[in-house]
Amino acid sequence: MKNLIIAIFILLVAAGCAVGPKYSRPETVETRTPEGYFQNGDETDSITNLAWWDVYQDTVLQSLIQNAVDSNLNLLTAMARVEEAQAILGYNKANMGPAIGYGAAARATDFRERAQEAGVGFNTNSYSVLGNISWEIDIWGKLRHANRAAYAELLASEENRKSIYISLVAQIAELYFNLRGLDDRLRITERTYQTRLEYLRIIELRFDKGEVSELDKLQAEQIAADAKAEMYTLEREIIFVENAIGILTGKTYSPIVRGLRNDQQMLPLEIPTGLPSELLERRPDILQAEQLLVAQTERIGVAVAMRFPSLSLTGFFGVASPDISKLFVPNAVLGSVTGQLAGPLFQFGQNKRRVEAERARAKQYAYNYEQTILEAFAEVENSLAEIRTYTNEYEARMTQVAATQKSLMLSKALYDNGYTSFLQVLDAERELYYSEFEKSLALENQLISSVRLYKALGGGW
Repeated sequence: MKNLIIAIFILLVAAGCAVGPKYSRPETVETRTPEGYFQNGDETDSITNLAWWDVYQDTVLQSLIQNAVDSNLNLLTAMARVEEAQAILGYNKANMGPAIGYGAAARATDFRERAQEAGVGFNTNSYSVLGNISWEIDIWGKLRHANRAAYAELLASEENRKSIYISLVAQIAELYFNLRGLDDRLRITERTYQTRLEYLRIIELRFDKGEVSELDKLQAEQIAADAKAEMYTLEREIIFVENAIGILTGKTYSPIVRGLRNDQQMLPLEIPTGLPSELLERRPDILQAEQLLVAQTERIGVAVAMRFPSLSLTGFFGVASPDISKLFVPNAVLGSVTGQLAGPLFQFGQNKRRVEAERARAKQYAYNYEQTILEAFAEVENSLAEIRTYTNEYEARMTQVAATQKSLMLSKALYDNGYTSFLQVLDAERELYYSEFEKSLALENQLISSVRLYKALGGGW
């Protein structure tokens, strides 16, 4: 027994020498991290330090986001995955310790009566209460690697939840700004339709008096019908967007309550971005990709450890007696400890190939990690470019609207005095409608680009 205890102690000390690689961040990650953003974002601070309710001041939008966070099925699924990963981690931790069980048995046999007829006699009784234990000593770190892999997968699942959370908030905000933009363009179209109906009424009166040709009347009817058709198109798109918001908030279709108009939103136009290196520690999809690489690196250690012999200890301790009344006397105590060493000898390279397969999978996760980084920086640069260009475009569209309004006014004056045809008035009116339409789109895209930058920087979770 003393020798066995010494041997176990030596093995437990040796268990500190785990085989397999230790994770370190790929060196190429640093080379892929730029010193600054090409689009000249302000790096002194970051909008990601603000929560989404501080960024989006519209109380209706805040309410929609909160409903989505509470009820979105994709987010609830991600939360359930985190719970699953926590349970798996607990299972792996428990697997590192000994497994302890118990058992009790009783047997009573009496063959005396029949045996005496044959000239012999006996009876056998046995009673036992035993506890048993089995324990795999983690000499080569197989169980520790598996435990660390499970922990990394738990972190990855949590980062995935954060990523879904950010995407959900961004989707709600984008759809809301899209909805308010459609409302604005529907309002423009309805106003344009009423204006064109008034044109048509005046032209019909003049046509009845013989002052204008039928061509003027037909052109007036055409542009009025075109505006009416566009109204139905916009109404259809509004319903589609409301439905999309309903799905994200876990509800069936119902009209969405409106808050601020897009031109009333108070989002900052000059958005600080922080340092590029901070993106590696802040964006959940990057952190998730890294933790998946960590987990796969640990699985290499598991595969390497499986090439070495494993030591298992089994034993039992309890009491046993042929007489139940003597079951708990000192002489009834018994116990046993058994050590078993088992390992692979010749499996035609199977264990070696298993290690090679795990290393190849680790390469895939490493490439995916680096690809995620590249895509993240590209998204930030694209969003910065969108904010800058849509801001400039919106200013240009405002100038265009002012010019087309004056052009329409002058065209109507010339037509009323007989200096030009009605076609010039229609062209000027169409240009005004187009410019107001495009101005509304530019403002909507400007707001949506700020949402995309917020998401690209990994903010809000």
